[in-house]
Amino acid sequence: MKSKSADIYFFSGTGNTYLAAKKVSSVFEQNGITARLINIEKANPLEIDFTKTIGIAFPIACWNTYPFVRKFIKNLPQAFGTETFVFSTMGDSSLRAEASIGGILKDKGYSLIAAKGFRMPNNWILIQNEEKNKAKKEKAFKKITAFAQEIADGTAKPEKTNAFFKFCFAVSSFITGLWETAFSQKIIGLKTVKDKCAKCGLCVSVCPVKNISMKEYPAFDGNKCQLCLRCLSYCPKQALDSRVTREKRYKALNEEEMKNAFN
Repeated sequence: MKSKSADIYFFSGTGNTYLAAKKVSSVFEQNGITARLINIEKANPLEIDFTKTIGIAFPIACWNTYPFVRKFIKNLPQAFGTETFVFSTMGDSSLRAEASIGGILKDKGYSLIAAKGFRMPNNWILIQNEEKNKAKKEKAFKKITAFAQEIADGTAKPEKTNAFFKFCFAVSSFITGLWETAFSQKIIGLKTVKDKCAKCGLCVSVCPVKNISMKEYPAFDGNKCQLCLRCLSYCPKQALDSRVTREKRYKALNEEEMKNAFN
């Protein structure tokens, strides 16, 4: 890594990617590299600083990432050799989506120095108990630390992709792109369980795409839900539900970390 300063743009649904980005930032700081974490949902892609190394971090959804994250990447300006690294967090497999996104960045003139995915606790359906989640995070943090150190040392190598993984990325991009349609939103079927809701408004404030408004109760009145599960996972009363989720919830952050990650 040539620069001694990095901006790490991240999106985190229920917190895994934020913790991973925070760990990368910590390793950079230990190596004398100034690192700034920037929340993608609050960022303007046209305002990136080309004098810094740029990191892109995101969670995997449906072997891809969320549509609005892809839009952010698509809207990044053309570069001329700016060093860039990409990493993802996932519950099972990414099918090397981070390498495919690295390829998109290379086509836009960025110099890809690292791309890798890391398994973290699953936040949907296959949610494990706290002990297993803790062990999975500890294992992931060791790999993330090594990844960040290799970037700092200049020895990192991007994960490679091939025609199969590129095809998978194209198909999953199409599928996840359909989430932002009225039909898909009906399938997702987010709703408020009124007899549980405390009307605190937390779900409104943490939604990354402003898909929730507070009326008498929280209302899901847009076609923008990305199924990031943030509102369901952090609702203090578990008063939100969906047709495609189960009662079990996972959240990676405490209240203070949540404020830093989502604001």
